[in-house]
Amino acid sequence: MTHPVLKCLFGVMASALALMAANPALAVEVKDLAGLEDIFGRYAPAGDCTRQPQVLVELKGLTFEVTGATETVTNPEYAAAYGPPDYDGISKWIFPFRIADGYSILMTFNANEEKGVLHIDAQDEGWKGGPPLSPRNKALVDGSPYARCE
Repeated sequence: MTHPVLKCLFGVMASALALMAANPALAVEVKDLAGLEDIFGRYAPAGDCTRQPQVLVELKGLTFEVTGATETVTNPEYAAAYGPPDYDGISKWIFPFRIADGYSILMTFNANEEKGVLHIDAQDEGWKGGPPLSPRNKALVDGSPYARCE
């Protein structure tokens, strides 16, 4: 038989662990990218600006150039609290496209703590058994990793 105090202690510990594991992306919609000037610039696969797709990051937002089509997002969601609670690095996370149940892709600027590197990964699309990536998002994910053009 388990002592009631131990039972309570184990319950509290389990609850605390569950809360620590649940680290939701606290993203906020932004109207421009003011304050994120360190990620401004043009990004292309491996930094080769003769290749597509490309992403232009500037004050007004994000412009995506994919297979000859251009699309600008002026109200992305910036995940200011995406990393672990004590995160103090240079990576920045942006969700450019919303879908009914979340975000289709995740953009990680200064990925792996490397200045000027951008990773684009599937988020709530493109997983086995889930909704497929749209052609635009598949092209963006397939082009990753990106680097800032010189």
